[in-house]
Amino acid sequence: MKLLFFAITFWLFYHDVDGQVLNGDFENNSNSDLSNWEWTCFAEPSNIVPPEGNNWSLKVWGGNTQGCFPGYAYQKLPEITIGQSFILTAWALAESATEIGIFFGKINNGEVTIQTGDTSSSNSWTQLSVQSTLSMPEGDTAIVVLYGGLSGGPIQGYGYFDLINLEQIAGLHSIEQSQTIKLYPNPFSNQTTLIIDKQLHDARLTINNNLGQIVKEIEIRNSKTTTIQRDGLTGGLYFIHLIERNKIIATSKLIICDK
Repeated sequence: MKLLFFAITFWLFYHDVDGQVLNGDFENNSNSDLSNWEWTCFAEPSNIVPPEGNNWSLKVWGGNTQGCFPGYAYQKLPEITIGQSFILTAWALAESATEIGIFFGKINNGEVTIQTGDTSSSNSWTQLSVQSTLSMPEGDTAIVVLYGGLSGGPIQGYGYFDLINLEQIAGLHSIEQSQTIKLYPNPFSNQTTLIIDKQLHDARLTINNNLGQIVKEIEIRNSKTTTIQRDGLTGGLYFIHLIERNKIIATSKLIICDK
């Protein structure tokens, strides 16, 4: 299940901020390093890593209804203030866990609250991502949360995480989620079709990679469907933004795979 709340901006661009996640690859000079991370139950270094990873990942013990729960690892981001928009990405793998995920959240007096995120139950490495504007009452501290899942009885679940990355989104105009869009097929290898719930007369579609760079733009005029060609884009995860009258009216994810 995907828990996505988009509060993103027009004319997107990404840049490093003081609230950047530290030690998102869990290693230092090829040695495991869990500094800057805390957890509620238990977490430990693991040499199970995604293809893009190096030597180490973080193994987060999931919560168990007959023991410790919920099972989180998290990192505090005290420099982040209310109203800032970010994109969080990570690689994740579930082991004997119904669902694991990455989340934006907040902490106050040791109490962790998750706000919005992306989840997976796959036992293969999967790239997760979520975009959000953080909302924090006074006294709360922003955190990035790695959720190890929840189980009951004798079965213990785990979530593995690696390459945690956080980037700020800066811009001018807030999103107006006024359109419903579908992509079929998605994932795709050569081309896919964008289907819009009502006809647009003068809009454009931007495709961004996970660094926020615009890699493709398509003009949409007097149409409810648009064909998106791969055109040499590398395989991976992308974000699409449908823009009309200087407002982002819809967003979605796009996955390109190799045959």
